[in-house]
Amino acid sequence: MRIIFSAVPAPGHLFPLLSLAAAAQRAGHTVGLLSGRGAAAMVPSMDVFEVGPSMDEAITETGRRLGDGQDGTKPGPGAVELFGAVRLAGAVDEAVEVARRFAPDLVVHDTVDAMGPLIAAVLGVPLAEHRITGPMPDQLLRAMADRAEGEYRARGVARPAPIAVVDPYPDALLPKAERDDSPGRLPLRPEPHSATDGGRALPAPDGPVAAVTFGTSVQDPAAMGSLVRSIASAGVSVLATVEPGEFDVDESLRHKVHTVGFVPLARLLPSVDVVVSAGGTGTLLAALALGKPQVIRPFIADQPWNARRAADRGIAVEIEDLASAGDAVRQVISDPSYVRTAKAVAEELADLDDANRVVKALLDRL
Repeated sequence: MRIIFSAVPAPGHLFPLLSLAAAAQRAGHTVGLLSGRGAAAMVPSMDVFEVGPSMDEAITETGRRLGDGQDGTKPGPGAVELFGAVRLAGAVDEAVEVARRFAPDLVVHDTVDAMGPLIAAVLGVPLAEHRITGPMPDQLLRAMADRAEGEYRARGVARPAPIAVVDPYPDALLPKAERDDSPGRLPLRPEPHSATDGGRALPAPDGPVAAVTFGTSVQDPAAMGSLVRSIASAGVSVLATVEPGEFDVDESLRHKVHTVGFVPLARLLPSVDVVVSAGGTGTLLAALALGKPQVIRPFIADQPWNARRAADRGIAVEIEDLASAGDAVRQVISDPSYVRTAKAVAEELADLDDANRVVKALLDRL
């Protein structure tokens, strides 16, 4: 079987697909990843076809088209333009030709990737969706699909319905009204990202420890510094996923702060007591899979939705004021209900099918 995975060229879109793609490879299938410029450097372990703009280029172009801060990094007209038009502009025919040469039996696309469904439609190949986050507003998803409709009309095809929806976003985080109980959904056990980082040794501070990470989508050293200083001032040691020198720390707090650079979450999180993040889905689910309570300060994209769901479930405290991070971390550490609830959710997730089983179930749908 030959499978193309199609995703927007950003870690938060590519990485969620990797466990399924790797499982398909282990099962003996031929896998290709189609994305935009820059994707190959993010996924060196797979064959990557780069077609269309990088994420930075697409964001810049979206901002140029719409102005007024609508660059696609937050839900709204910018996201519609970014994912429904800019990602496709001038790149569809090349992507279709690349896919035609690959000759896929199945196309799997990330939820907001518009290229995969177009390829499947033109080639007449079955399509599957791979969700990269929790439920998104129907109005937003319809607007993205409508924005891409001209590309379908130009080729005389219609957007295909997926044969299945692979979903690593657990029901445990969702109220009943948001859950998808359709027979086409294939729940997938979330897995922390485990790419190699050179194996540098991690510090082992005394007392409670907080991992502080903004993932791959938020680059804000000033905000990171504010969070870290607040947490260290509360007497909690910090492992911050930035390089040394990205923010200043008072001399009196330096023994509490350790900058560790990029460390895969599968290696960083097991030894910490609490995870402080921007609420990206990858970090949220990785911490959840390991039973870690969280403090979340959202910035962009789906982060506010993730923060609300995690807080409502009792596994996290959501904050707005960066300076309140220390108090929030202390609250999570001192109240055993957060750890208890996080571990209970982790046990629920452990019962879900892993990527190997989901690949088999997906291909059985063909």
